[in-house]
Amino acid sequence: MLKILLFTAIAGLSLLATGDAPPAAAAQRDDAAILRSFEEAVSAGIACAQLATERAPSADARNFAKNLVAEHGLARQLARDVAVQLNITLRPNASNARANEHEKVQKALRERPDNAFDILFLRHEVEYHQELVTLIEKEWLPAAKSEDLSSLLSQVKPAFEAHVATARRLWEQRRPGDGP
Repeated sequence: MLKILLFTAIAGLSLLATGDAPPAAAAQRDDAAILRSFEEAVSAGIACAQLATERAPSADARNFAKNLVAEHGLARQLARDVAVQLNITLRPNASNARANEHEKVQKALRERPDNAFDILFLRHEVEYHQELVTLIEKEWLPAAKSEDLSSLLSQVKPAFEAHVATARRLWEQRRPGDGP
């Protein structure tokens, strides 16, 4: 189901690619900031999930991580495609707090033994994906000027919501007590 939604996003973006004139400079700057933030967040999520594909002791956590790598990889490529369509260069943000937070999580994950790894990884995925959904709903979609960017965000939001639900379900099967 998630793959269908993301492939629908590709089809939708190809249709939008034939649109009219490029966006105004001010809108392009706003959309550039949103695209950069989105691409950085998705890339950081890929790195964390990639670590889980290698280290998660349980098959269900590893399989979830593999799906995240694939689906976030597709979302990142869609974002890069939108950036090309809008003539936006995606440069890394040196002071990216989200990337710094993901590096801390990855470091903590590397230090966790077996079951503790799964618990930390899955709890992080619940929080991370919920943050992405909130950013899409409250900040990025309302501020997006380009139809291409709005379409991308609208198309990936249900997948991220499904990631929250899956991560929460897997985490709740293992968690020692209350949490997110």
